[in-house]
Amino acid sequence: MSRSYEYSYALEAAIRRKIYLNRISSKTEQFYSRYLEQYNRMKKDGVAAYIPDEMNRLESDLSRIRTLLISDPEEARELSYTVGSYIRSMSSLASVAREEFDRAERLRVENMRIERQQHQSELVQAYFEILKSITNSIVVNYSALGLQDLKKKIDTGILTDKAELIARAKAIIANAEKMADEWKSKTINSNRRTNAVEIINDTEARLRNENIEDKEKTQQFLDRINQLRSGLANGKIDVEAVEKQINALENEVDDTHITEETRRETVKAIIKLLRSQEFTVEKPQVVQMEGKNYVKIVAKQPSGKRAICNIDLHGKIAYKFDNYEGMTCLKDIEKFNVDLQQVYSIKLSDERVLWSNPDKLDKDVNSTPNTDRRSK
Repeated sequence: MSRSYEYSYALEAAIRRKIYLNRISSKTEQFYSRYLEQYNRMKKDGVAAYIPDEMNRLESDLSRIRTLLISDPEEARELSYTVGSYIRSMSSLASVAREEFDRAERLRVENMRIERQQHQSELVQAYFEILKSITNSIVVNYSALGLQDLKKKIDTGILTDKAELIARAKAIIANAEKMADEWKSKTINSNRRTNAVEIINDTEARLRNENIEDKEKTQQFLDRINQLRSGLANGKIDVEAVEKQINALENEVDDTHITEETRRETVKAIIKLLRSQEFTVEKPQVVQMEGKNYVKIVAKQPSGKRAICNIDLHGKIAYKFDNYEGMTCLKDIEKFNVDLQQVYSIKLSDERVLWSNPDKLDKDVNSTPNTDRRSK
């Protein structure tokens, strides 16, 4: 006798949830480590002198990602996407700022030293305190002319009131901060296309390192990445669209990985179960047939009894027990079903008898269960 069944399967929600959270935690932790390394490198290079607000934001976001990796991995992943969208611009922004404003900073420090030696009045001291309070080198550059003019007014006696000095300096610094922000925005925008290319390349490199069983799906992902690269190059896709589509693709890659990992857990459970029933299990094979992707498991006993299971990516287990005499296969089938649910936490539902024959028929020995077949 031979008999085939088909079931919908799903790991317990808690198990699938755990696999999902482990997956995104692992990936987000990789991003976090890379961003932390970039932050420490920029901090060591003195980037904070040029873009202190951006460095403070990055430090805060990294600290929050570290906390969320434990309490809320999904929120940590979303925050890592945000960090990824702006951290590249920081390096290019600081590099340009350093080139444009380093000389002004050196001159400012030297002038402060000389001026401090020459002037000791309360007003001059207040002026130098104002200069020392400006820690952003870009703001220093844009406020330099206005503050130099204040110094001339002090030296010539035109400006003698400390309160007036502070008020004027405050206005000059506020305007310099506005100009610095405008410069940052312009510089970031001019580098966004280059950064988008880096995002695409990084995503492709990570995808090629993924252990995805469905090579056709992997190729589809790679084709989409190439389309984004081409669209960005010819101006058909803007940078913002690239970032959104890359994030969406990353989520799809995660879903694919989780689905395949779920199936791998199911395959492990079925192999263990068949071995417990004294079957010798052949090495599972990933089979592509008529657009479907499934894992085929073949198990045999010395008596000639055989079990064949197909597990696809859509929640289906199709299996067949054959080479049994009469109805003796029903006992093994019943134990197989009970253990799948009670021992290995695999839920079975929507049972359909795909094929049944009360006698052992040689012509069906090599047939395999098909999740698309209907009951006969």
